[in-house]
Amino acid sequence: MDILNQIINKIEDNNKPKQKVETTFQANFNTNPLKGKFLNNLDNIEESVGNFDIKIFGVGGAGCNVIKHMKNARPWADNVDIFAFNTDVTALRKISNLSNVYLLGKKILRGSGSGGDPYTGKMAVEEDKENIKNTLKGTDILFLVAGLGKGTGSGATPEIARIAKEMGILTVAVVNLPSINSEGNTVYQNALLHLKELKNNVDSITTISNDLIIKNSGDDISFMKAFEKANEQVTNTISEICDMINIATEMNIDYADLKSFFKQSKTFSFASVLLDKEYSETTIKNAICSSLRTSYTDINIDNADKIIVNLKINDLTPPTIINDVTKTFKSITKNNELSLVCGVDYTKNKNVKISLLVSAKEDLNNKKDNIEEDEDFKFNSYKEQTQQRIFNENENFNSTINLREHENKDIIDSKELETFKTNYHKTFINKESFLEKDNLNNHQRQEVLKSDECVNLITQAMTDVLKTTTLAMNMEDKSKDN
Repeated sequence: MDILNQIINKIEDNNKPKQKVETTFQANFNTNPLKGKFLNNLDNIEESVGNFDIKIFGVGGAGCNVIKHMKNARPWADNVDIFAFNTDVTALRKISNLSNVYLLGKKILRGSGSGGDPYTGKMAVEEDKENIKNTLKGTDILFLVAGLGKGTGSGATPEIARIAKEMGILTVAVVNLPSINSEGNTVYQNALLHLKELKNNVDSITTISNDLIIKNSGDDISFMKAFEKANEQVTNTISEICDMINIATEMNIDYADLKSFFKQSKTFSFASVLLDKEYSETTIKNAICSSLRTSYTDINIDNADKIIVNLKINDLTPPTIINDVTKTFKSITKNNELSLVCGVDYTKNKNVKISLLVSAKEDLNNKKDNIEEDEDFKFNSYKEQTQQRIFNENENFNSTINLREHENKDIIDSKELETFKTNYHKTFINKESFLEKDNLNNHQRQEVLKSDECVNLITQAMTDVLKTTTLAMNMEDKSKDN
């Protein structure tokens, strides 16, 4: 009987509904995912993790024109802030409804512009240095966009780059070089001078040449079309890099890949290829070669050592595409040790798109710029002209320098002149003007080669440099004493 009761009680206990035991799941790296419990430590993650702050600064007239084009070309992600910096208030007002705008040198220039003088652009940045630092706080990567050769772009851009460099910001410059034929040798040589200074203050730089745009676009291109093509190239370059950072893909190119590329690449080039024909290894090679050959950037692909490739493919693209692209570049560059990082993004587009960031070692034996540069003369040739103009235009300029003190005094005495001859013997020689004599007739060639005229021209040029430089130095010393 006792045994029977025990059996009945046990059956009743088994039939009673069991109370659920409440358990709290805790992240455990040893958890078996087959049981439906996954590790997830993404909750409460800091906003800064994976969210990189990107800033684009358009500097000067050409830079602000690019900013206008960029804002109209596409929507930009929330982590991309675009600014237009200029000394010309009229130009800034035209794009104030599209972008953040900042008037440089507001106190000393009052929005008048730089007058094509790079030293003015430099002074304007010096006035606003602290405000620029505050704007740059928290920036992970800075793109500087400018046209070189004139005032604000040439003078202000290297100074902003220097500030960013001091703050440890990854800085990439995308700049436009003027046409030597359309804008003259003086503007072009000035662009090369400030390009060298800019290179020293950025991690990486690419140049877009107006001459190459005209050359590679045919004879029918208009003046405005040339500028539009330059704006498109800058926009496409920066847009593609921003998308690589912000958009996750099947094979991802991340921020670390790009940072490593720019840190190790003093110069780079960007190109984009759209395969609108039937896919094959031959069509890839032909398209890439054609794109590089008609590029607006003067880069020697034979010297390429690092390449980032971003592929946008569709469901018809064969699995050999990465291997085909790699073989193509190694064939073009003849560099078996080429470093190539490849990203793949699946799209529903009909065509395959190949975007390239190419870094090449500089060819020191093929330097195009013919400027012999003395650092002490870098901005001195502009100082007297610049400061005189600013003082005349701005009655409220607070300065202790009195230019009238120089009116009744010799610019330089004989002893100082001998000192300058001894210590400052370098100047700028325009080799282009001497090389042009081959295109002249015999009578003109004789005039070009007259030694007396050459001596007079060089003497006059040297005298002008000595006068303006000495006056500027004397003014600077007097300012410091006061």
